[in-house]
Amino acid sequence: MAAFAAPCAVLSAPPPNATSGQDLQREIVVTAKRSDEVVAAQVQAALKKNPYIFSDHVTVTAKNGVVIVGGVVTDLNDLLAILRVARRVAGRGRVVNEIEYQAVDDAGNTT
Repeated sequence: MAAFAAPCAVLSAPPPNATSGQDLQREIVVTAKRSDEVVAAQVQAALKKNPYIFSDHVTVTAKNGVVIVGGVVTDLNDLLAILRVARRVAGRGRVVNEIEYQAVDDAGNTT
């Protein structure tokens, strides 16, 4: 499966009645859509690359352009950082949080 869909370029031609003295505008529109597998891999890689996030118990999947992060974290700062990274990498795509937060007391016991 290709990682990117074929880019499309549109060049708008000048109107047939345009004179040589008129300013002509050309518009180029390039669209490319990342596949779900690529987006999920990019989010997972960004999480692994960040040394301040413990993301070993986090899974990343994508379906129809929606990124889903799941798993278990015990640090609220990690949860927020994971969501921030996922939203940044996903871009305009939606991010769904299915991460379970388990609070830990001073003795290391989950509450």
